[in-house]
Amino acid sequence: MASLFLRNGIYWIDYRVNGKRFRISTGTANQQLASVKMNDLKVKLFKGEIGAKRVTGRKSSVAEFFRRYESYCGNTSQVDRHSDISRLRAWQEYFLKNGITHLASITPGLVDSFSTDVLQGRKPKTIKNYVLLLKTALNKAVEWDMIDQNPIANVATPKIVKTFRFFSKEEIQKLLDWAEEPVRTGILILVSTGLRRGELFHLRCRDIDLKSGSIRVWPYGEYSPKGKRPRTIPMTTDVAKTFSKLIKGKRPDDYVYRPFVSDNRLYKRVAEILKHFGMKGTLHDLRHTFASHLAMEGVPIPVIKELLGHSTISTTMMYAHLSPELHKAAVDKLPF
Repeated sequence: MASLFLRNGIYWIDYRVNGKRFRISTGTANQQLASVKMNDLKVKLFKGEIGAKRVTGRKSSVAEFFRRYESYCGNTSQVDRHSDISRLRAWQEYFLKNGITHLASITPGLVDSFSTDVLQGRKPKTIKNYVLLLKTALNKAVEWDMIDQNPIANVATPKIVKTFRFFSKEEIQKLLDWAEEPVRTGILILVSTGLRRGELFHLRCRDIDLKSGSIRVWPYGEYSPKGKRPRTIPMTTDVAKTFSKLIKGKRPDDYVYRPFVSDNRLYKRVAEILKHFGMKGTLHDLRHTFASHLAMEGVPIPVIKELLGHSTISTTMMYAHLSPELHKAAVDKLPF
């Protein structure tokens, strides 16, 4: 059913399913550990969780679906698109190697094996990104009526201890003083609104309400904000003046801020400025800076959650430790 063999100092598993031969790496030179992995594979083979199973549902092709989903990914930011396509192709290659040609043949066991065979030694965040992408993709397959239900909907992902970096007021001023246009404008908007860079690049002039002093984050076509949650963000006076200049003379459907072909260019320019000053961080940390300074000023976490567009408050709780004075003030209100 399955056997081990040594290749270049690493143990591999040789097995057959429905007459087809497969060879996968255990990723280890330790024979005992390799044997454990092989025995685990045997159990999964016995349960029918791995291999070319007979498809009883829709016969939607894996290759056909991935081609369609790659095209769909074209509506995301350039950086996210490249990462997503790279991960999708890794999944597709693994499915092909294991004889999986139809979406209905994908099982939770394959996800577990992929994590062991392909992602061994990778960070939990990396593994989580791969699994979440496949889950999201298969949810889209359900929506497109290619499968009845997501076969890995209940697969757990590694828990991540979230850490983040935020800039001080002095550091933000350095960035604004040094950056040239249109990068300076991008930095000012992102740090003053908490927008994701993809959300900024998809803003239309109709989303800017100068009378009420607010920004509407809204889905367009196949593009939608992360978490698919439209929201409204108030503008500071400086940001309102900036947006007023950006939308002047434009039509309602025109993009507000599209100085580069993709938001990846803005990401790189900010990275260059940070490197110049010897500052750690990335463009996304402007969003963390927005939230962190609100928390330090005593803004309640539920309010920050809505401003950021988080789907659950547990994500926003990462900023809670920055407002200890607010917690103390709450306790001080006790009547005893």
